[in-house]
Amino acid sequence: MFKVTTVAFLVIVTFVDWICGLRLTILHTNDMHSWFDPISGKGGKCKGNDDVMGLCFGGFGRVATVVNTTRNTANDPVLYLNGGDSFQGTPWFSVYRGKMVAEMLNLLAPDAMTLGVHELDDGAGAFADFLDIIKFPVVTSNVNLKGEPRLASHKHLVSSTVVTKGNHKIGIVGYIRTDTKQRTQPNNLVYKQEVPAINKETKKLIDKGINIIIALGHSGYDKDMDIAKRCPDVDVVVGGQSHTFLYSGKAPSTDIPEGPYPTIVIKPDGRKVPVVQAYAYTKYLGKLSLEFDNNGNLLTFKGSPILLDNSFKPRKDVQNYLQQYRQVIDDMERNVVGTTSVYLNGDRRSCGFGECNFGNFIADSFVYNRVMEALSLRRTWTDAPIGLINAGAIRASIDPGETGVITEADVVTVLPFSHAMFYTRISGNQLIKALEHSAHMRSKRMSGAFLQVSGLRLKFNYSQPKGERISDLKALCSACQIPHYEPVVSQKYYGVVLTSFLLNGGEGYNFIDRKHPEVANLTILDRDAVIRYLKEHKIIYPEREDRQSAREMRETNLASNLLSFERFLLVSFLYFCHFILV
Repeated sequence: MFKVTTVAFLVIVTFVDWICGLRLTILHTNDMHSWFDPISGKGGKCKGNDDVMGLCFGGFGRVATVVNTTRNTANDPVLYLNGGDSFQGTPWFSVYRGKMVAEMLNLLAPDAMTLGVHELDDGAGAFADFLDIIKFPVVTSNVNLKGEPRLASHKHLVSSTVVTKGNHKIGIVGYIRTDTKQRTQPNNLVYKQEVPAINKETKKLIDKGINIIIALGHSGYDKDMDIAKRCPDVDVVVGGQSHTFLYSGKAPSTDIPEGPYPTIVIKPDGRKVPVVQAYAYTKYLGKLSLEFDNNGNLLTFKGSPILLDNSFKPRKDVQNYLQQYRQVIDDMERNVVGTTSVYLNGDRRSCGFGECNFGNFIADSFVYNRVMEALSLRRTWTDAPIGLINAGAIRASIDPGETGVITEADVVTVLPFSHAMFYTRISGNQLIKALEHSAHMRSKRMSGAFLQVSGLRLKFNYSQPKGERISDLKALCSACQIPHYEPVVSQKYYGVVLTSFLLNGGEGYNFIDRKHPEVANLTILDRDAVIRYLKEHKIIYPEREDRQSAREMRETNLASNLLSFERFLLVSFLYFCHFILV
């Protein structure tokens, strides 16, 4: 009887396994940006007892706790994936660079990670050093590595990887946005279109009998959905780069969802593909439960991001590791460099879409440093009255709190890239083209290309076509005793202070005059320029000053429609009067 029961049980289990195939839990993070410690609700450093009071979220320790607990207690196999951009963003990275990121990620032990844009911020060589330390694969299918031999030959950098969960093999294919070369340090990598590269790689996996495939990438929410639709072999898309918060129902925090979690994309053949992201900065951990049949067909899916609040205790080994290196960070956090009486808004969605007060202040500090550096040699008040910084270089806001104190660590968090500062001299025509490019790249979706300015007053008209949107442009004069704004003249030359990133063509800009190049290094980093300005001005209160104003196409169309309606009323009235008189 016992043998019969056992055999029957095994038959049932085998049948259920054949029907269900695989139940799987995916945990995922993206754009962690070295936030090893918790982050405040407004996106800055967690101060004082705020974490105890429930005002801060995330941190690698909390991610490690939930990943570890889920792996140990879940009934189904667990796959933990990292959507790239673990580099850059806090003083931790500014001091300890990629080596610490590698060791911290080893503690979290992802099954796979995709290549993010900022993983290349220190160059291909530094990324190769990172790969030497990690114990998991980094996947990216749409990058030609031949120009960087250390990367091309590295065992941890691959187009795809295969992991086994519950006796099933799962293929994970990576991808990265195609304009990465314009967004990071110069390198010899070649970036190809995502969809053809993914389809080529998934075909190889299908030929090997792998019928469950996850696309893990760093190209943004819109491209994630495009991949879900146009890549026939992809079952799930786990994305990053756009810092997209997805949620279904009432969100657990103040973040506003950009779409449901998961976002469902329907392929041309009718199959549904879940697309997920988990915001950024370790605030959330994405969790998606999936069920596949034995042929790799996705049967069901459901999930929701987990808000990593103070109900989750950071894993002790992660905190102990950080404690070994914390003294340097503590010293930076105690070094007060200035005071603000207002909120310094560095939010990417604000600074990437229009003028923001923190962008104004940083650009002003660039001009100020050029004035101070050339003080003894000056013939006029300055040779560079224009300061420029792209929104993507500003990585955080600063909340004045009770004291308004700004520390060195705050500034490093805001400007983590250590960009050198440069003077360049360009024509008015070239300046106009740069600002037209800025207008074109302006976006509510985390645009890093839009320029924050000093020494300029400009108006955009979005009813006009690309390249013709600047309706008014004035620049601060340099060869004048009292600075004032004058219309920009195409053939006149203007001095500009900007970062090495923009000077080197970052975000597609061109700030070097081809006919008469004139470039000089300011011998100071962007963050040091800000710190100097803070120390010498002591208390700051930057405002929005209508340095840049945009007339939206929607508003223009509305005005046109109102005008047409007024004309209609006038014609109708005249017709009515004519009819009465007749």
